[in-house]
Amino acid sequence: MKKGFTLVEMVVAISILGLILAVGTPPVVRFLRHFQARDAAQVVSGVLRQARGRAIHERNNYVAFFNVGTSTITVLDDDGGGSGNPANGGFVATNRGNGRADNDERIYGPYRLPRGQVFGLIGGTVGPDGTYIQSAVTFSGTPPRVVFYPNGSTNEEGVVVVMPEDEFRTQHRGADQMLIVRRSTGSVIQARPSYN
Repeated sequence: MKKGFTLVEMVVAISILGLILAVGTPPVVRFLRHFQARDAAQVVSGVLRQARGRAIHERNNYVAFFNVGTSTITVLDDDGGGSGNPANGGFVATNRGNGRADNDERIYGPYRLPRGQVFGLIGGTVGPDGTYIQSAVTFSGTPPRVVFYPNGSTNEEGVVVVMPEDEFRTQHRGADQMLIVRRSTGSVIQARPSYN
């Protein structure tokens, strides 16, 4: 009795495996893209929550700047320099809370989105207030920014959308993730975007 497989048995087994892979691969790829976009949203959420926590703890403004072109976030400790201490020679009262990086103020980052993820937007995306979102980061300023105040609130409510870069280029819906920053509390909420 011979042991092993015949050529016909091998061809049949490889054909069945190829069919399983052809049918099963697209859902797996979609799942991985969705998971990676969620990871990117959690990175952004963590940076924003850390900025809010530091603003409360240190009792001064923290500003998060979004660079949409490089998919990075930079955080500024807007304390006027000198660690916010008026007795320190690096402190300048007029620089405190001015929203710009001045001498002796700490800058954290840049924090980069995970590889293959971008700040991106699909046409027809609707924000939490029911209106169309016009950009991936809706905060005002050039570059877009959100200011966290010592009481935990922000200067404005806004939305940040992250998604896989290839889906942004093809405008494919499904894996994008939306972060909503509430003005009154500074809380960061992760949600699935809706479309119209």
